[in-house]
Amino acid sequence: MTSIKDTFIKRFEDFSMKANEIISNNPEYKQESQLYHYTSLEAMEAMIKSQSIRASSIFLMNDPNELIYGQEYISNKFDQTLSNKLKQSYKGQSINNFSAFVFSLSELNDDMNQWEKYGNKHKGIRVGFTPKNLLEFWCEIDNITVFLIPVIYYSNNSKYIDPYGTIFDEMKSGFISDINSYFIDNEISHAELNELKFFCSLISSMIKRKEWSSEKEWRIICISNGTFHKNIDGNFQNGKSNIFIENKTPNTLKMFTNFGHDGIASKDILKIGCNAGDKDQIGYILSLLYDKKVIMQVSQSDIQTR
Repeated sequence: MTSIKDTFIKRFEDFSMKANEIISNNPEYKQESQLYHYTSLEAMEAMIKSQSIRASSIFLMNDPNELIYGQEYISNKFDQTLSNKLKQSYKGQSINNFSAFVFSLSELNDDMNQWEKYGNKHKGIRVGFTPKNLLEFWCEIDNITVFLIPVIYYSNNSKYIDPYGTIFDEMKSGFISDINSYFIDNEISHAELNELKFFCSLISSMIKRKEWSSEKEWRIICISNGTFHKNIDGNFQNGKSNIFIENKTPNTLKMFTNFGHDGIASKDILKIGCNAGDKDQIGYILSLLYDKKVIMQVSQSDIQTR
């Protein structure tokens, strides 16, 4: 067996490719070729002013109990000795576990729940990203591995829900089988145990209960080579810690206009919520922000309202 990381990456690449094939055959996706990110106008302004997009640590998701559930469930699938060691290691998360980050998206173009929950109660903005552009954007960062994958939902009987559940189960089972086969005859080192714990946590972070399935979530996942990567940063906000990886580049602004990609999904990039305010005023402010950062202004035809 190669390293645990290489074994995981190989399985994960296959899963990502198969998931992309599935969504590419979805008629709604074919029409726009976009995935969508709902956020507040203030967050959009911050991204434009800083010319950066952030992805958050997998250990700081909106429902940490799901990560705990996933860790327990996956740990039980390993050989008994490995399983016991993994469960013991989960008792304390450390800084070494903050090296995978996610940027969340949805297949849903104009969804009421997304507007309410992530679009600042219909006062925010929805950005349409062409997946190829988004992958290229994150791959600009040195020494990280980037994937675009769907979140997986499970039902009450712990069955994963299709269209992506079957291929996810194949990936997970294949990875576990590879690890079990190797370590049945080899003692796992402390470093290898930490590495295995990390990738089990990453798999676990992709699993949500079926109640979340209406969100049809996809994620950019960034895996950094090193826990103190130069693009990793953190801060404290409202008494909470926040750890993220940030791509700060003038190319950030091009992400919000789909610049330079042959007109694919060239319209309907930006959509403002029904309670966000006057469309013309918001469009004008966005144009000012873009113009000050030396990029083409956003035209009114690029901004939709719901």
